Formats: sequence, C-alpha cells, structure tokens
Amino acid sequence: MKKFDWISFAIVVSLIIIGLMMIYAAGYQPDTREPFLATQAGKQSIFVIAALAILTGSHLIDWKFWSGFAYPFYAISLFLLVLVLIVGTTIKGSTSWFHIGSFSFQPSELAKVGTIMALASFMSHHRTRLSDTQDLMVASGIILIPAILVLAQGDAGSAIVFLSIFLVLFREGMAIWIPVLIFVLGLLFVLTLKFHVFVVLPLLMIAGGIFLLVGLRRKQSHWLVSLTVIVLSLMLAIFKQLELVIGISVAFMIYASVESFFNKQIRQVVLLSLGIALLFGFAYTSSYIFTNVLEHHQQDRINVWLNPEDCDPRGSLYNILQSKTAIGSGGLTGKGYLKGTMTKLNYVPEQSTDFIYSIIGEEHGFIGSMAVIILFLILMLRMVNIGERARVPFIRHYAYGVVGVLFTHFLVNIGMTMGLMPVIGIPLPFISSGGSSLLGFSLLVGILISMDSSWVKSRRVM
Repeated sequence: MKKFDWISFAIVVSLIIIGLMMIYAAGYQPDTREPFLATQAGKQSIFVIAALAILTGSHLIDWKFWSGFAYPFYAISLFLLVLVLIVGTTIKGSTSWFHIGSFSFQPSELAKVGTIMALASFMSHHRTRLSDTQDLMVASGIILIPAILVLAQGDAGSAIVFLSIFLVLFREGMAIWIPVLIFVLGLLFVLTLKFHVFVVLPLLMIAGGIFLLVGLRRKQSHWLVSLTVIVLSLMLAIFKQLELVIGISVAFMIYASVESFFNKQIRQVVLLSLGIALLFGFAYTSSYIFTNVLEHHQQDRINVWLNPEDCDPRGSLYNILQSKTAIGSGGLTGKGYLKGTMTKLNYVPEQSTDFIYSIIGEEHGFIGSMAVIILFLILMLRMVNIGERARVPFIRHYAYGVVGVLFTHFLVNIGMTMGLMPVIGIPLPFISSGGSSLLGFSLLVGILISMDSSWVKSRRVM
C-alpha cells in the first residue's frame, strides 16, 4: 500500500465529494421537508458509495485480469449498445438508457471502458504496427464501431468522446499527416459554419498557391506577390467584397500553377489541385448537412457556439447566457456555499448535470473554479505519468485512453458553460449528477490506479 497512488485516489475522492456538495446545492431549498434520499443529492449519494467501493475494490484485481478480459468486456459493451437501440428508453431525444425501477443506466459509459481495454490489448500485441494499414484500420474500427452505435442512439456528445480515444494511436506513432488532416477538416468545418462555404474557397486557393511557390526556388517576386495577395484579400474581406477576394485567389492560384509548370513541378500542381477540390467538397458537404440534414435543435447548439449574435437570448441562447451570468456573478471568492441566488432560483437549466460548473463559479468564485480545474489537470498529468513509467504496453495504452476521455469531458463541459464549446450534453467527470457517469469514470480511473500499483508491486518482487 506504500506504493499505492494516494494522490490520484485523493483527487478523485475530492472531486466526487465536490460533486455531491454541488448537486445538493443545486436542489437546496431551506424550507423543504422532503426526505434526503428522495432528493437528487440523496439518490446521487447511493452512487457515490458504489463509486467509492469500485475505486477501492478495483485495487484487489491484478492488471493481468483486465488484459485477459479486454475483448470479452468489449463484446459485452457492444451487445449492450445494440440492445439499448431495441429496448432502451428515450430520454431527451436520445435512446441510450436502460430504465430499471427508479434508476437509469447508460451503457455507453461502460462501453468507454471496454473500448479502451480492447484497443490497449490490440495495441500491446507484439506484431501490431500502426505503419501497417491493416493494423491501423483494425485499431480505428475498435474505436469507431461503438462511436457509430452511440451516434445511432442520438447521443452525438458521447459519440464524439469515443473519438478522443484516438489519442492512444497518436502516442504510439500514428503518421503525422492523419492528425494534421483531422485538424484541417475541423477548421474548415468551423469556418464554413461561422462565415460561409465560399469563404473557404479563397483560403484554400491562397494557401495552395503559397505552398506551390514555397516549393520553387526562392525568388523575392514570389514572396512579394504572396504578401500582396494576402493583404489585398484581407482588406477586401473587411469590406465584404467576397467576389473580388475569390477572383484574386483564383488568379493567384493560376499564377502559382504556371510558375510550377515552368519549373517542372507538374505532379505537385495536380495533387494540390485535387486536394483543394476535395477539401472544398468537404466544406460544401458540411454546409449542406448542417442546413438540410440536422434537426433544428441540433443547429441551435452549433449556432449558439459559433453565431451567438444570431440566436434568440430567450430561446436557444438562454442556457449559455444564464450560465455565464452565474459564473461571472461569483466574482473572486463567490457568494458562499448554498448562497447562490441564481442557483436557488433555478435560473440555469440542467444546473446539476451539464451546467454544474456554473454553481461552482457562482458560489465559490474564481478561486473555487480554478481549484477544480487544477485538480483535474493534476489528475490527468499523473495519469500520463503512470502511462509513461509503465513498462507494460497494455498499461501505457490504457492510461492514454483514460486521459483522452477525461480531457474531452473536462474541456467540453467547462467550455460549454462559458460559451467556448458547443452544448453537446456531456457531464463533468465525478461532479455532474448521474449514476452511470460516476460509476463509469470511477471504474476507468480505479482500474488504472490498480494497474499502476500492481505493476509497481510486481517490479519489486522481481
């Protein structure tokens, strides 16, 4: 027990206690006579006891058990994801819950554990190489299959979380062009929805032209022309002369292509032109899907993030405005525990689940909010350290999978309460109300801490 990671364990327990206190504050009414166990905090306290039991009980299981049980665990989780589509209960438009008595269970939380285990087991096989296309496709499939099943349930937020498990592949040497391409596609998606699809075209043309000219012999005229095009395009964009910007970008691309032809760089011109066409096609498709495929409430979630000035402050923008107001009203030290006026009056919808961070901001201010962020950062850094010091590949892969999931939940949940991220409805780990979420994260982290302790102990014996 001397080698047990008491710091990580203490941070997790602290976050769970903070969460229970904030859930109690969310429903606190000084004149209520409702029994404690009938309240939301009372129900959550039952799951807190179960979570603590999981955190401590997982330490009794050796890491080799999880390694051997990885694929069966993954198969069971996939079966539950399929089963919930057939017999599951629909809550808030998402058919992703099993309803058992007065409690509900979300199998996607269990599937996160199973997916990370299965990927860690596959990646730790001595013949697995990400440079091999077949191995890369299998590893990607392990992640994408549950993500697609969760997306079919109508839970886009949880589906996005599964994609964060790709962090394991990045750590293990996935080709650099893959994350770069993902970043470029994400940027194009944002620019397309923030501005207009035809704003993307001149950006691609100018970037492509500069790329072609950089590959040629360095000439001052190339740099001068590139700089002139950039400055002139920015000035015209400020005055909203999009047609002129497109015309200039096309002319610049033609100029760069001609220069490349004269320097016998024909292959580069053809490949780059094809790449620009494909990227613009992606941008146009994204715009079409957003406008014609997504439902109105899904469009509102993205518009609240990218175009809040076009949203109704009493409609889709209401949650974000109230959340930001609650956080800002806390000031430096907050109004005090159970003294949050906006919390008591229930101004912030879903304040015990998706927007629980607004209660922390209102009642405990900047200091309390930063304390929670620091606890999460320390926990994730320690998990990275566990992965890096483990000599067993399975533990390292599992650790990075857990960090990816935790970081995504942490970043998106806190970001959406402040309007920095789209509202996609994923909980803040260990803090938001919800038994499935709490038990799922407790199992994720408990297994990792037990793996670290088991491996340290086994090294001492050796």
